[in-house]
Amino acid sequence: MSKSLPPLKVPFLERREREFLYLHEIDALIAAMDSTRSPIRNSLLAILLFCQALQPIELCWLRWCDLDLSNNNLIVLRNRQKTSRCQPQLVVNLQPLSAMEIDFLQQLEAERTTDWLFASERKQRLSERSLHHIIQQAAKVAGLPLMAHPYMLRRSGLYYRAALLLQPLGLSLGQCCLLWNWHQTNSTFSAPEQQEYYAIKRKTEEKFWLALEKIKAFSGITADFNVIDYLLGAFMLFPGLAKIPSHYWLAPAKWHQVTVQQTLPKRLEAIKSHQRNY
Repeated sequence: MSKSLPPLKVPFLERREREFLYLHEIDALIAAMDSTRSPIRNSLLAILLFCQALQPIELCWLRWCDLDLSNNNLIVLRNRQKTSRCQPQLVVNLQPLSAMEIDFLQQLEAERTTDWLFASERKQRLSERSLHHIIQQAAKVAGLPLMAHPYMLRRSGLYYRAALLLQPLGLSLGQCCLLWNWHQTNSTFSAPEQQEYYAIKRKTEEKFWLALEKIKAFSGITADFNVIDYLLGAFMLFPGLAKIPSHYWLAPAKWHQVTVQQTLPKRLEAIKSHQRNY
């Protein structure tokens, strides 16, 4: 008897045209949670995925002890492994909660039955598989034009934060790519590209790298070449960084007050060196 070959994996682009959700689609997906069996819990799942840019495993392993409601903060163990909760190499963030998140958390606390923040009907930790199913079913109810999954909410949340950081700088997508390639690649630049680089104010350039560091620190991503994808993704969510809602109901709390303890001194020193030599 011949063995049958496993089905071929369908490329992402054939399954869906993009790997993020627009804000109106996020609103529709959260609204669709009202028709589920656990509307408060499921709405909060989607809200935290977007607002706190959590990975599914980070979300599902949250406990009530990770909440500091007296100070409206959430303790997040970034890049959490399934094997152990206490690993010294993990990135631990203390992230502020918005008013909407706090309201849903207080409602969920009234239904609390276990130490897990998100519990199943059997009072066990909600599994990542169940989380994917909840998001996928809500997307169908919401009538979204593509099959959604939790990482799309996380990615959209990071794109939105990046847009809020980049918009005041007045940089185009091309200029952001130029800044990245200038310091992070061995590309050869034409005379017009060199002229465009030196036309960018050095203070603006420093703020660009600081924005990257803020997204890096918030997301728990360690590699710059992975973080830059989320920073540039702001231009996919908001083409040209236009029409960013100033009073979005899921706007990140105190996002503009986020500070970074460590920047990139070598890169910043290189920027200042270019400024002196030009």
